[in-house]
Amino acid sequence: MPAAPVSARRIRRLALATVLALVPAAAAAQADSTSILRVAIHAEEGGAPVAGARVELQGLHLAANTDAGGVARIAGVPPGPVLVEVRKLGFGAEHFPLVVHPRDTLSVEVDLQTVAVRLAGVTATAQFSRGLRESGFFERKTVGLGAYALRTEWEGRGRLAFGDVVRRMRGIRVGTTGDGRSLLVPSRPAASLSGCAGVQIYVDGVQLHVDGKYDDVNNLVPLAEVEAVETYAGPSEIPPQYNATGSACAVVLVWRRV
Repeated sequence: MPAAPVSARRIRRLALATVLALVPAAAAAQADSTSILRVAIHAEEGGAPVAGARVELQGLHLAANTDAGGVARIAGVPPGPVLVEVRKLGFGAEHFPLVVHPRDTLSVEVDLQTVAVRLAGVTATAQFSRGLRESGFFERKTVGLGAYALRTEWEGRGRLAFGDVVRRMRGIRVGTTGDGRSLLVPSRPAASLSGCAGVQIYVDGVQLHVDGKYDDVNNLVPLAEVEAVETYAGPSEIPPQYNATGSACAVVLVWRRV
């Protein structure tokens, strides 16, 4: 009796079943050929074990960290050439090739060289006293009618006196009398300031009554104690609370460090 005909669909089913049956065997064969890589890491040559180092096999998504004894163990490494990368903060990275044989346990020792770690730059932000904030300094500085200087602008710039800072600000200059005295005077021409009473100086909101000598100003307000300075040239610029009589030609406001 002739054999029953076999359809093309049945042939395809038989072929697929054969392939599926071979897949576990192939996977098992491949798994059986993998190896174990053991990497021992030390600091410098013959130094202490390095814990927490990262050992990675490039392109294989296989990695491990070293334990307290400085050893990393990676299983399931396929046979063939591999590139090993070792990294640890504070040490130079190491890269080296290996050839892995099937069903092997490969041990490697690596010495890492210490390197200096370059930290990111730090930006220092000056912290000014609460008294300076409460004085209205920053609000007036925002309006910008006068000239303004903070201690960060002169600190570390040599041996300066208070007068050296003030005379560089807009609205104030140093004048000299016939007998050789130095005076703080308004920088505006005298014709535009007729009838006003010269430069008035306030320290922490209180007016100083001095004879206007440049040296006297330095002695009364040591620069090391100064937090900020404001200068205003002309009655139209001066804040009303510092020119109640309207007689000031220019005003210097000094705020001390507290």
